[in-house]
Amino acid sequence: MDIRQAVLSILEHAASQDPRQVALAEELLRDWEIKPMFHATVFDIFADRSLPMGVRWLAIISFKNNIDKYWKKTAQHAIQIDEKELVRPRLLDYFDEENPQLAIQYCVAVSRIARWEFPRVWPEFVDVLTARIQEIVGKYNANNPDRFQTMEHNVLYTLHLFVKVMCQRTLEIERQALKKLTPVVFGIIAPVYVERIRQFNDSLQSGSSEQFQGLLKSIRLCVKTMRRLFAYGYRKSEPIGDIAIEFYKASIDHQSAFYNLYASLQPESRESADGLQLRKIILLYGKIYLEFQKSDAIRFITMDCVKTMLEWYWIQLKIEAPKLVSLANDTDNPPETTLEPLLIQGIELYRNVVKNFYYMVDEGVEMDSSVKRCRQVIDNEIIVPEFVAQMAELLINYYIPLKPKDIEMWQNDPEAWVVEEESDYWEFDIRRSAERLFVDVIDQHREQMVPQLRHMIWNIQMSSDPNTAFFQREGLYAALGLCANQLYDDMDFCQWLKDHPIVDSPMGAVKWRIAWLVGKWVPVKFPASERGNAYSLLLLLANANEPLIVRMEALTSLIRCIDNDWDFNTEQFKPYLQQSIQMIIGVLGDVNKAESHMRIVGFMSTLVCRMQRDIVPYADSIMNLIPSLWQRAAEENLYQTTILALVAKLAEALGTQSVALQPFVVPLIQHSIDLDNPAHVYLLEDGLDLWLALVRNGSTIVPTVRALLQNIPKLLQYSTETLKKVLKIIEANLLIDGASIFTEYGRMLLHGLCDLVADKNLTARAIAAGYATLNVLVQCVPLEICIKPLTESNGLWLAFTHIVDKNEEAMVLVHHAGFMSRVAVSYPSLFSEFLASQDTAITKVFVENWIDLYDDVGQITQQRLFAVGLAVAIATTNVGVLQNLDSMVPIWNDIMSNTGSSLVYFADADDDLPEDSDDMIAENQRRKTMLANDPVHKFDIKQILTQSMSECERLNGPERFQEIVAQVAPADFEDFKTQISQ
Repeated sequence: MDIRQAVLSILEHAASQDPRQVALAEELLRDWEIKPMFHATVFDIFADRSLPMGVRWLAIISFKNNIDKYWKKTAQHAIQIDEKELVRPRLLDYFDEENPQLAIQYCVAVSRIARWEFPRVWPEFVDVLTARIQEIVGKYNANNPDRFQTMEHNVLYTLHLFVKVMCQRTLEIERQALKKLTPVVFGIIAPVYVERIRQFNDSLQSGSSEQFQGLLKSIRLCVKTMRRLFAYGYRKSEPIGDIAIEFYKASIDHQSAFYNLYASLQPESRESADGLQLRKIILLYGKIYLEFQKSDAIRFITMDCVKTMLEWYWIQLKIEAPKLVSLANDTDNPPETTLEPLLIQGIELYRNVVKNFYYMVDEGVEMDSSVKRCRQVIDNEIIVPEFVAQMAELLINYYIPLKPKDIEMWQNDPEAWVVEEESDYWEFDIRRSAERLFVDVIDQHREQMVPQLRHMIWNIQMSSDPNTAFFQREGLYAALGLCANQLYDDMDFCQWLKDHPIVDSPMGAVKWRIAWLVGKWVPVKFPASERGNAYSLLLLLANANEPLIVRMEALTSLIRCIDNDWDFNTEQFKPYLQQSIQMIIGVLGDVNKAESHMRIVGFMSTLVCRMQRDIVPYADSIMNLIPSLWQRAAEENLYQTTILALVAKLAEALGTQSVALQPFVVPLIQHSIDLDNPAHVYLLEDGLDLWLALVRNGSTIVPTVRALLQNIPKLLQYSTETLKKVLKIIEANLLIDGASIFTEYGRMLLHGLCDLVADKNLTARAIAAGYATLNVLVQCVPLEICIKPLTESNGLWLAFTHIVDKNEEAMVLVHHAGFMSRVAVSYPSLFSEFLASQDTAITKVFVENWIDLYDDVGQITQQRLFAVGLAVAIATTNVGVLQNLDSMVPIWNDIMSNTGSSLVYFADADDDLPEDSDDMIAENQRRKTMLANDPVHKFDIKQILTQSMSECERLNGPERFQEIVAQVAPADFEDFKTQISQ
């Protein structure tokens, strides 16, 4: 059986209805796809139209999917050149494929191959493709228009995909290729576009709609291709081609004509195939302007037709505006805008003109001529003062108020509305897009607009129609909150709030807006004397009698006042703390969606974090929530992370009283850090944070929390991203009760830490963190408990051999040497015995390298540790140590001259501990105690040196001691004696 028959047989089985045959065929295809001539064969099968459609479809799918995997010549199992040569000549011969599914896959496959081959391997691709376009367009046959349109659509779609890829390329050779092909493509596609527009107009006039769909599809493909080329095909420093400019200018008229046609359709006709094509084409024109504005903002403004285009959008914004706030008589079918995305495009176009980096110059900087011209056009022709006032008024009255659909959604699904409101997809929502435009307009025209806006807000003129009055007031209130940063110097918001007692309004929307307003103004400008009134107002709006949407917004604003207010005073807020917790708990019980629960639990976390010790009286009521919340969040991992964060903050706030939480939260931590639990991917980091918070803040550790240490070995090997937290957890446990912890879990911890620092794949920073934890272990655990496990773990031998071999960079070796120095200081007898057990020559090399690494130590604390370690080490008869005395003395002289007899404690840096929280975190006191008992800082180094030298003389005898001292340079030794006697 030849390769074609074999592959064809596999594809036939893959196209069967038998799941077992399909699974077997898929496995065989994975084996075959790396064999020579496979891809040429599946392409040949696709090209054979005598075969069943399902087989051909699987063939082209397989061909397309493997292009990115194997077509690139550097890929593993790359397709060979001779196989590519079989495919390439026939690649552009099947644009007459009539099956839409096959045609799409074929066009994508062609564009993907062009992506890898043009312009380096197949520079003729553009010429061949454009020739095919001209050939297909020239073969138009009125007797068989469907076949012609199929071919045209396929070839235009392929060109569009190819141009889309080219516009995303950044290499210079590819940018040059794009520059060359842009005028070529415009020269071929523009005539096709113009002709199809003419044919469409003729069909409209004749009343024949049979070809509408095909003509509109061709027009859309032409526009999609040319819009990308217009935005990215010409460099900013080079002129745009005449054909491209003509297309751009004509697009404004064409967009208007298509829009008028679309607006004339009945609502049901707009949802038809032709209506949807019209909609896409209209919006495509808007994308041309937006992309051009983004890619070349200067040239966008200086184009002659920019004013005409922006004016057309402004007209549509004015015409459609009343529909946005109209309630109509039929509440089930309120009037809809003709094309809301078009209005959003207009808003974005104006926003990018009102405030754009390219049109601004810092004060005192000379303005570039092109920027100066843009400013003249904008200030004198587009955004003139009269227009600014009109735009602000239009936005306030129609665009930034809440819409009827918002009010309706509040009633039907308020939680979903809140989630949508907080999302980042504002560019798809007309109200939120308009809000950004309004803020930019006020910000860029403060002198003109701030006084007008202030006057409008203070002197609201209400319409007699209640619906109109509602939207007028809603728009002004929205403006007041959105522009708080612009109005704060000219507006007394507190007085305004007193003069407008609208909290008693029966309308939930008004109460919602007031709650929103307070949250906007308190972080900006709100006197300390009035903040209590703000808290009271928000808590009043959060009570259970109000609509859920109002209560949620009141809590949102309350938390914003707490979290974002630089002048927040915990003492001032304490009278409102209990009620705040009650309101949060109340809303938490009334919401249903997981997103809402996460949001409200996040509020509680912020409250706990800001109030700290003041939260202690209410800790029980908060903890009583956790079991039910955790149960409800069983299948919501992100929700569980929010709960873990809340408990961690509560543990920090409780301080030493957090011991009461330990038995309660152990199951939560175990569930989060269990690496066999798939949910650990989401929960691990927050679970470790909670564990660390408990141990850091507790005065003791209950057995169940200690038992969590059994997870440490796996966690140490899991990921470097969580390694630092795991090590801090080990340190925190040791600092509480090192002897007890080590007795129970010491061997396991030592082996895990030694394996960690021995891992050559880790970075120097990770190894340093591992040794920092080992140093804490040595300082917290008595020698009699640690000696045997430390010896059996080979930790000393590991560091010793690394220093002797000296095969690593100094930045790594200093950490091995630092550990040996720590052992020498804390366990001097063990250190001496260890060196005594080594060969003298090797010991001499070890001490030499140890001394050499001193100059690579950056921190004074570590230098002092090295010096004290060497000082302790000389109290020996070991020749390998004493032969290096001449190199040790300069180090001691350096340390004594730098630190003298200073007893200042040098605390190790800890990024996780806030600088001002020493009294709040129990572990900080334990670290201070550990440092206070550290010989490196507790004793004067001169005293240590005097004792070590005396012990060395006693052990070696006076004569031998004089021989040892004689090897030191006289000047160094005199300096040593002088400093040690001071």
